[in-house]
Amino acid sequence: MIALDGEIIRLKSPRLTLSMEFKEKDTSGQTSGTSGAEQGEKGKELQVTGLIPFVDQMALARLFELAQDKGDGNERKIYRIGCELAEAVKIYQVKFAGRIMAPEQEGLLAWRVSFTLREHLSVPEKREQRRIKPDAIIGQATEGTQPVAPAGAISGDGQDQQPELGRVGRFFKRIDDAMGEKKDETQQATDA
Repeated sequence: MIALDGEIIRLKSPRLTLSMEFKEKDTSGQTSGTSGAEQGEKGKELQVTGLIPFVDQMALARLFELAQDKGDGNERKIYRIGCELAEAVKIYQVKFAGRIMAPEQEGLLAWRVSFTLREHLSVPEKREQRRIKPDAIIGQATEGTQPVAPAGAISGDGQDQQPELGRVGRFFKRIDDAMGEKKDETQQATDA
């Protein structure tokens, strides 16, 4: 039995198949090596199949309505799922993914319905969102070094010319100047 937002999906002989994909990129190049770069765990998926008798057209219509429902932002609706298999593997929210099909089964007088429910906000996804991102390193300098003048930066009179800076260069120059002032203040405080 499976329920979405508390509404039971009326299927005869339901079959649920759980799957999970581990993305990996081959890094062995043209060799016969088996090394690869992990690209994360994708959300779990439940493939659901079952029968809906021809006499229960309302159940089929309702299932397709649930699959087509839109949530906020005109995206597919996210449902709370109630199902023993989903509970066992800690799937709490799902949305319809891929395709939903209902071919007729003449001998059974029913539609064989199949659809996929993809996990929303999986445990690996939540863990990744909570991970603290390191601060970006702007630049490093070694004490006592002098910047190298670009070729052609010395004028005919022996004076250094400052190259004209673009927008990005001016931004980094302001940062460099601010760091230099802070270093000078620190040096003066230690000398005093």
